[in-house]
Amino acid sequence: MPTPRLNPAVGRTKGRYTYIVESILGLMLITVVNMLLFRSDIGFLNVQPHPYWLVVIPIAVRYGFFPGFLAGLLAGLLHLLFNAVLIPDISLLEIRSVRLWGPPLLFWIAGMVLGEIRQGHIREHQEILKALEDSRAAGEAQQRELQALEQAKVEMDTRIFSQEHTLSTIYEATQALRTLDSESIYMAILDLLRQYLDVEECSIYMMEDKIFHLKASKRTVSPKPRVHLALESQPLWTVYRERKTISLDMSLRRDEAGQGILVAAPVLTSSGMEAVGVLLVERMPFLKFNPTSIRMVELIADWCGASLENALLHQHTKERLITDDVADVYNFKYFKRRLGEEFARAKRYDLELSLIHLEIPGFTDRIPEEQQATRIAFASVIQSHLRNIDLVFMHTIPGAFIVMLPTTPLQGARVVVNNIARAYQALVIMSFELEASFTALHVGAAAMTRDMKDMEDLVEAMSEDIHEAVITA
Repeated sequence: MPTPRLNPAVGRTKGRYTYIVESILGLMLITVVNMLLFRSDIGFLNVQPHPYWLVVIPIAVRYGFFPGFLAGLLAGLLHLLFNAVLIPDISLLEIRSVRLWGPPLLFWIAGMVLGEIRQGHIREHQEILKALEDSRAAGEAQQRELQALEQAKVEMDTRIFSQEHTLSTIYEATQALRTLDSESIYMAILDLLRQYLDVEECSIYMMEDKIFHLKASKRTVSPKPRVHLALESQPLWTVYRERKTISLDMSLRRDEAGQGILVAAPVLTSSGMEAVGVLLVERMPFLKFNPTSIRMVELIADWCGASLENALLHQHTKERLITDDVADVYNFKYFKRRLGEEFARAKRYDLELSLIHLEIPGFTDRIPEEQQATRIAFASVIQSHLRNIDLVFMHTIPGAFIVMLPTTPLQGARVVVNNIARAYQALVIMSFELEASFTALHVGAAAMTRDMKDMEDLVEAMSEDIHEAVITA
């Protein structure tokens, strides 16, 4: 409930309209009583103290200076009137006497003095009321400011929490884009669309060999989109060529056949000068389809382009590498190229050339951490039993290696196999892996012969010789 306000002018307004009436009525009442009951002493001239004080003193004490002055003046004039009437043939000397003017002046002066004293109290009271009203107004203003500050604090706390929550969730979501696996990036981009824009259906098409290839898609009710789209497919071709986002209303204005596509945003490189694909939003809630959401799709498409550029750069760099980044041996791609060179050299100069197949038994049954440690340890064992000119390659079979032995006949290759098998069994025993399935190394060896026409014949001969190692003295 609002606090009632005090009005210091109420008493003053009341006195302004009542003290005159009260003064006149009081004097008239005394006069009537005098006329009816005390006719022997008209005007109460012989009564002390005079009854008029019953009017002058209360009026002055209650209402202040001017009401006291007026009450004293009326009482003095009335007293002077009765006194002058009762004195027959008044002389000049009697007119100047204190007996005639003394009581009226006393009424008047007393009324003014008492009224002034009261007026001072009234002024102090009004000042106090005004100060109280000002304090109350200041308190109410401060209360309103406090409420506004509290509301602003609540809104600020809510905004800060919302921003922190949004930033933290966006940061967590974008961590998935830091991978160097392009397939993971595609799915992470579509997950971002679903999480922040409630997109129900979306797809990513990348340009490869002048054809749009579907890389990833999310669906709820619609069938899976086409895997390949021609270069002229609309609106993909327009977005790809102009490197600008097209939304549903823009497509309708252009009369393009973009059925089922709400937003199509280009996937650009980090420089923004070249498009590599198109991000499509095909179904989303109606209330979410607004300019802010379209801008968010563009932003996510930019993230996709930057992340894919890093992933593709890493992939191209990795493809040019000839070594395996885990076991520190050559990869199988380099094996094909190097075997062709060594086979041609051996054929031309009539040199010996042998291949060894070494495969860890039960490799795929191990956990990933053990697989990596075993592969590194076994690669180290192999390299410790080879010459500087011998080469070790990763096989496409998990846990398998291929050893190329230039200028080495088949008999020498079998000696190397026997030494490596012994070292492997010692490694297994040291690792307390005593199961039979883990101790028998799978090996195979083959040497180039004159009737072999190409390197594939040598690889096939090596594969046909694969068996469990039997260690000989």
